[in-house]
Formats: sequence, C-alpha cells, structure tokens
Amino acid sequence: MAAQTRVKPTTKPTTEQKNIQANKTFFGRWSKTYDSLGIRFWMRRFQIPALREIKFQPGIKILDLSCGTGELLQDLYRRGKGKIKLFGLDISEEMLEMARKKLPLEVTLVRGDVHRLPFDSGEFDYVLCTEAFHHYHSQYQAVTEMKRVLKNDGKIIIVDINFFLPSIHWLFQKLEPGCVKINNQGEMGLLFKKNGLKIARQQRNFLFAIMTIGQKEERGKKDKNMEKEEIRK
Repeated sequence: MAAQTRVKPTTKPTTEQKNIQANKTFFGRWSKTYDSLGIRFWMRRFQIPALREIKFQPGIKILDLSCGTGELLQDLYRRGKGKIKLFGLDISEEMLEMARKKLPLEVTLVRGDVHRLPFDSGEFDYVLCTEAFHHYHSQYQAVTEMKRVLKNDGKIIIVDINFFLPSIHWLFQKLEPGCVKINNQGEMGLLFKKNGLKIARQQRNFLFAIMTIGQKEERGKKDKNMEKEEIRK
C-alpha cells in the first residue's frame, strides 16, 4: 500500500505582508527612473522644508526613512560637511543599490521595515520621512518606532502628501500600489499625540504637502509641561 503524502495547507499572506510586497515591487521597478528630473523636482518640494528644520551640529545622528535613491541623504551630507552621522533605511534593495552609487561609504544604508526598525532605542537626534508615510500599513506603529529610536528632545519630521479632498485621497489610495492612507493635518497631529510626542509645529508646504514636527520629551519635562497645561485650564 502506497504511503500517503500529506499536503501542507497553504497560508494566505496577511494584509501587512501584501502591503510590504506591493511596496517592494512598486519601488523596485521605479528605482531606475526615480532620479528623473520630474521626480526629483517633486521630491524636493517635500525635502527642502525638512532640511530647513535641522540644526547641523557636529556629531548629530540623522535617520532618513524610506530614503529611496538617497537624494535627501546626499543633501544632508553636503550640508553636514562630513561632521554628522547619516543613516538611511528603505524596504527596496533596488532603491538602496542606486543610493550606494551616489553616497560616500560613511553613510550607512540598511534594508528594513519602518514598523520594526533595526536600531537601538534613543539613537538619533532626527528621524525624517518625506513623501512616504502614506505607504506604511500601520502608521501608528511606524510613529511608535520612530519615537523609540529617537533621543530625548530629538525630533521627528514627517512631510507627506495631502490633496485637500477626501475623494482624491480615496482615488490615490486605490490606484497607487502600496498606498494605505493619506492623512490630513488633524489626523497626523493625533498620531503624534497618541504616541506621546509634543507637536512642535504643523504647516502646509507648497500646495500638496503637510509637514508635522514632533519632539520626544524627557519624562520629567513632559510631566512639568502637563502640570502647566492643567494650571492654565
């Protein structure tokens, strides 16, 4: 009697796994043309506001999330004059390959998932994310991880798309592979507050972008600020 072979049941990929794969495929295919003039012009509208917020002091550590082909890191390196420590993370190996061709060896590039950052807690002075946040499948968890790797008094700077009308956001979310949710200013502020971040500033940058800056406060300082708010009330 022939032995029966047991067929292992196939497990369906989770929503998170589908999102990660969609982003890997989408940006992997886009990597070779990502540095085209039109895309670079568009991306600069998101990157320049973030650059203006950074105090370039010797020894600071900056993490650029979803760094793509490294355009922002290249600009940070020039402005830091080799005296700052730069790290870039992206989920697409093809994007990182393009970044390695243009960046000096002292810039550390890592392939990884923003929801599980491969860095120690309290490591960075700034965590940047430009024109990518709408691709993260758990945006709350992404901000949680950003805060974890941030030093006390460090800043998270997120500049992401916003087209004013929910109907346009819905269409964009349906058509762009890997796009999860486009937030308005209030929704971004709420994500930061739920993670215990102090909102330093929010503003619209050019017509289609909102910048949100959050600061990680030390526990003692945070408690004092909460007491002051209660007294004002």
